[in-house]
Amino acid sequence: MDVYSDLDKKLTTCTSLFQTPLVVATLQTGSDVPRRLACFGSSEAWISDIDDIIEGCSLKTEFPVTNILRTKSGRRPTDLGVDPKGSLVYSDHFRRKIYKWKNKQFKKVIGFRKWRPSGICYTSTGDLLIGMSNKDYTEKKIRRYNRGTIRQEIQFDGNGNPFFKSGDLAIFVEENKNHDICVSDCQANLVLVLNRSGCFRFKYSGSHVAAEFNPGCLATDSFCNILVTDTGNDMIHVLDLNGQLLKFVDSTCGVTGFNGIAVDCEDRVWVIECHTAKIKVINYLV
Repeated sequence: MDVYSDLDKKLTTCTSLFQTPLVVATLQTGSDVPRRLACFGSSEAWISDIDDIIEGCSLKTEFPVTNILRTKSGRRPTDLGVDPKGSLVYSDHFRRKIYKWKNKQFKKVIGFRKWRPSGICYTSTGDLLIGMSNKDYTEKKIRRYNRGTIRQEIQFDGNGNPFFKSGDLAIFVEENKNHDICVSDCQANLVLVLNRSGCFRFKYSGSHVAAEFNPGCLATDSFCNILVTDTGNDMIHVLDLNGQLLKFVDSTCGVTGFNGIAVDCEDRVWVIECHTAKIKVINYLV
């Protein structure tokens, strides 16, 4: 059965649930300027700062910060992820490596000679998707790894033109539940969505807002919605699987300074409020 047709009933239910977003939990981190966020389960998260610290946080403990780690390289992480077994993974843009927290230490799992990793995510099948650029930022691409082996590279469209704009800003990547590859191209100020084979589906340029669309980190939920932070307009754009804008999550729900973002197993969005160093958990399907 076509994966898109199979989702129709669920997507209709999702659209009918959209009302005013509601903050349902707040975590005060120990971070100075939190940047990236990865959550797992319904109560646990990792965040990273502008330095070499990664904090573990929980909704279930008396003190929200449960763990403090230092990166292997002493540099700040470019992005965070959680593998299918729940292990923390981060990308190091400067050292050109991917590290995993295993047996109480960070171990290199992938290293690159000519490419700098930025956004990372694990797919439903356990593959690792990595957005990356070359050393002088003139080329960007996405690689799919399975157990350390390259399975796919996405760089050019059917006409041989590059998908991603050159420049030193990152590309962040997430897999949607329909297996689409969702990319936030920060340099091009757009969200680009490709199918699993790497073919173009659509792009979203945030034309609904007054100020310039400035996409950052993104996340997806079980309804195939795409949520992307927009630091230029201080909000989250929520798109459906075909790129149609469903709603904004903005300061009306009591959150400002949107930065890192993730969606938990209960379809709640976790977002970093950078100026307060708080994580706020938002139910936007209420």
